[in-house]
Amino acid sequence: MKIVLTESQLNSIIKKTLIVEKYKSSVDYAAYIRDTLRSIYEPLGLWGQAPNPNEDCQTGEGVINVFPHSKKDKWSVLNRFDTNRKVKTRIQELYVRFSRLKHTEKNFYNWIEKNKMKLFGPDGKYTQELVNLNMDTIISGNKNEEYAVKVLQERFPDAKIRRYCSGDLRDTQKGIDITIESAGGSSNVQVKPFITVSSFVEPDGDTFFEVKSYLEANRYSEKNVNIFMFVDHLSKKYILFVNKKNKIGQMAGSVLRFYEPPLMTNMTFITKEKRKSKKSEPTTKLFGIETDILKNLEFRKSQIEKMIEKQKTQNSK
Repeated sequence: MKIVLTESQLNSIIKKTLIVEKYKSSVDYAAYIRDTLRSIYEPLGLWGQAPNPNEDCQTGEGVINVFPHSKKDKWSVLNRFDTNRKVKTRIQELYVRFSRLKHTEKNFYNWIEKNKMKLFGPDGKYTQELVNLNMDTIISGNKNEEYAVKVLQERFPDAKIRRYCSGDLRDTQKGIDITIESAGGSSNVQVKPFITVSSFVEPDGDTFFEVKSYLEANRYSEKNVNIFMFVDHLSKKYILFVNKKNKIGQMAGSVLRFYEPPLMTNMTFITKEKRKSKKSEPTTKLFGIETDILKNLEFRKSQIEKMIEKQKTQNSK
């Protein structure tokens, strides 16, 4: 993409360097990248809000009209550089390869500042490469969200399913990809791809689902995001869980545990037994008192049966 810079535009970009000075010793990488992009593209008239053709598109300020998400978009892929892992990893690789200074956070930011036109400029040596890395994620994400909309529309034919545009503030600030609006109210959905989903039961009766996915559940408040929807557009599989923090466990290796049944799924499971770790293994004695796993399971069963009957009574009213 060829854009010719005038001398005044180039000087303005150089002066904007001072904006990012405060981040040189900060861990706020995302804010640093956003300000760096602004220092480049605002002088070129390529900075602002995307057009707002309807209520499903309300963006903040960012790079526009260059490296768009699609032919229909004005919002730039560059705006995703602040959080994209692949882009950050590639920038770090280039820094390690070409920087002769001691590898520190401050020197990393200094190096980006010195090379920002190569990394992010409209005709930068590495800009298109970084855009391509990000586009892989965007294309896959778009297909997953389109599949999610289709599933939800078929499940709720009378509801309005709203999917927000690229860069929409409800997505970037609150994590809302889709909103389901019906006569009974509305629910906000965060859509994520999944690698595997499994169902388990432990010896003491605990049951849960394990989902391997790049989702940090704690980032999404229950108030903003009501539902996590995991989808794979290639296999046409999906599963939805309520975002209830006391029913979700964030495990190592990008694994989440959901201690409630899914809201919806088209997947079938063979529940596997999973032993607890040795530290939490059921014991036969506790403080010298005999424990009984069978008694514990029978107690759970009786309580569950009471809850089932109570729910049946409420549903029949």
